[in-house]
Amino acid sequence: MKKKYTIWIGLPAFNEENAIKSVLKRILLLKNTTSNFGIKVIIFNDGSKDNTIKNARSFNNKLKLYFIDKKKNQGLGIAIYSLLSYFKQKSNIKDKLILMDCDNTHDPQKILEMNNKIKEKENVVVIASRYQNGSKVKNVPFKRQILSHLAFITLNIIYKTKGVRDFTSGYRLYDKKAVNNFFLELKNNYMPKAGFEMQLELILKLRKTNVKFFEIPFILDYKKKPTKSKMNVFKTILSYLNLIFIKS
Repeated sequence: MKKKYTIWIGLPAFNEENAIKSVLKRILLLKNTTSNFGIKVIIFNDGSKDNTIKNARSFNNKLKLYFIDKKKNQGLGIAIYSLLSYFKQKSNIKDKLILMDCDNTHDPQKILEMNNKIKEKENVVVIASRYQNGSKVKNVPFKRQILSHLAFITLNIIYKTKGVRDFTSGYRLYDKKAVNNFFLELKNNYMPKAGFEMQLELILKLRKTNVKFFEIPFILDYKKKPTKSKMNVFKTILSYLNLIFIKS
């Protein structure tokens, strides 16, 4: 039976040879336990020097995999922008895009809850939030926790947005209309943010299009992460401050 729509899962990957196998196994489990939609996976290889791509390709006969393979590291923001662009070009009108981390800290089973949250709504974004009842954060480095809390307080004061508490979570669902509207908001000379601040940039662009934001709670547990965080906390803080300064 042909599925009515497809959920595309976008994975930015940089030296995730161990985690990517766990992530794809969990996506495969999701695929095998739902018949409501099809699943396709887009992997953005951000200049990995390990076996990330090799390990991902071992799932070729189990999942529909698509690769954007870059030889040089370009940064998370460029990866996110590229995944959005690929989805825009290749997907159908009823399809949805999930962007999630490739380090095994985002549980693909939450996709079901995110998808059920919006039902038949259009022009929507669902954020897996660390700041909803039922959310938990475990085993996250102290500096990373401080940055997250500072961002939570600061961004909710400056950019108070209906439906959004977690401006920086990278685990989100976008429907096709929201993605199309994001690109309609861009100027011809637009350059995507290279780092983690791209998560905020997306919300700032999308809220101009009357997008409807929703959140669900989720548990972020860094114990499931096999490698150290690639975030440079000081550099990320400066990037957010720069974006806030420009937008304010």
